[in-house]
Amino acid sequence: MKMTKKLSALLVALVMALSLTVPAFAATVTLPDAAVLEGHSFTAYQVFAGREEDGVLSDVTEGSGVSFAAFLAALQAADVRFADCATAADVAKELGENNSDAALAETVAEIAYANKMGSGIALAAGENDLDDGYYLIVDTTENLAEGSAYNKALLQVVGESITIGLKTDAPSVEKKVCENDKYSTDEGYGTGFNDVADYNMGDAVPFRLIGTVPNMTQYDTYLYIFHDSYSEGLNAPENVKVFLSADKKLDEADTEVTGSFVRADAEGSFSLTCADLKAVVGDSGAKYVIVDYTAVLNQNAAVGLDGNTNEVTLEYANNPNWTVDSWKDGKDNDGDGEIDEDDEKDDQPTGETPKDVVIVFTYELDTTKIDGATAEADDPTELAGAEFVLYRGSAEAPEYAVLNADKKVTGWTASKDEATVLVSDDAGLFRVIGLDDGTYYLEETKAPAGYNLLSAPVVVEITAATVNGQNWDSFAPADALTALAVTADGEAGSADAATGAAAITIANNKGAVLPETGGMGTTILYIAGGVLVLAAVVLLVTKKRMDDR
Repeated sequence: MKMTKKLSALLVALVMALSLTVPAFAATVTLPDAAVLEGHSFTAYQVFAGREEDGVLSDVTEGSGVSFAAFLAALQAADVRFADCATAADVAKELGENNSDAALAETVAEIAYANKMGSGIALAAGENDLDDGYYLIVDTTENLAEGSAYNKALLQVVGESITIGLKTDAPSVEKKVCENDKYSTDEGYGTGFNDVADYNMGDAVPFRLIGTVPNMTQYDTYLYIFHDSYSEGLNAPENVKVFLSADKKLDEADTEVTGSFVRADAEGSFSLTCADLKAVVGDSGAKYVIVDYTAVLNQNAAVGLDGNTNEVTLEYANNPNWTVDSWKDGKDNDGDGEIDEDDEKDDQPTGETPKDVVIVFTYELDTTKIDGATAEADDPTELAGAEFVLYRGSAEAPEYAVLNADKKVTGWTASKDEATVLVSDDAGLFRVIGLDDGTYYLEETKAPAGYNLLSAPVVVEITAATVNGQNWDSFAPADALTALAVTADGEAGSADAATGAAAITIANNKGAVLPETGGMGTTILYIAGGVLVLAAVVLLVTKKRMDDR
């Protein structure tokens, strides 16, 4: 029997809905050239065979690329309109009579995909001649590129000239860390958010994951998973929140998403899984999914290079042909003509983006106490027993460093009594490990025996040259931290970015403080001497008067 023009119209409507063009009749399928295909390959599976006559397919029979019995059974289970169909011609007739039902056309394509068989006919770039019939055209790319996705499988009429365009859309992901004082630029990510930062140990470091929302119209459901991993110098994330946003930074207009992303933790990593991003986004028009959280820089943090890295990848649905029923066990899911372990796929197939990485640095201050009289010598005398506290902020509102037994910063306190006392050892050395770059003050609370106590705190300035911005793409720590310097009361010390150590010396002088010539002490002596002379004169005059009586 002849296929009606109604079926042809239905399939043309499906083609148009999937951004394909259908010019005049011709028995060819045309693919773009290899450069445009970007490594994608396509295979045609014959659904119906027949004979083209006056633009209509006649004598419709079962095709060689689909298991017709299973195809028909699935159609009958999906739609009662196919209940009385027994042959390929019956199915074609029913489709023709419902040619305006785009949802039905989509269902037929999905069921054909779920029941394809054999290896099909490989299509090459350019024109491909096929026998008359109806074909399921499938993106069968092997080794899909990272960050890419498959095209939707399409049911097409051959007997017409069909041009297939590449139509894929995959999300991307970025990660940012907030630098708290050196980087105040926005650049569309929110103030301070970029690729590089430095912090004190014990600080809560803000991080941000930014995933794009892809075009999900070809998908029934869309799996979307953030995979975040971090070095041992960072604790597990806290205060994790997910938002839908129109841009890459957060503001009050952005919607917090609760309940749709499920967190799972493992050692050094965590994930956030959304089973169906399409349902979550809905008609909101959101362009980005943003995850905000903090992670404490802990006492296991690397000092200097190699820094403390934190990276993200995004796992996402990458095959719009998948449905719950189409990828069951016991079906030829990979289209290789055999049912084997590679076909056992119950979960939605996914792809993964390239990773994005941010890095956090911290530094060490090494202070050596020396004898001021030998400060210029090649081997100055080192002094043990000096005691200091370290603070930041101002003298009016200081925050004192609290260290653990390993001399690593654990926090800060407003109480001087709670500050960790830093004591110079036999080599004159004391350390503070885990400092941000910035200004600090070393206040001496006890001088070495026989030496004068410093009259004012020593101002210490640690300066790290970090490449703050959005273009740290090499992920090499040495490209993010390029130099380290330190001064003590304006005098340069020595520093090494590789080890993160900044070294200074502080001198003490011996002996009591004596008055200088012409100073107040001498004036006091002069006054005292004058008083004594005056008293002597008074006594002399008094004595003479008494003698004259």
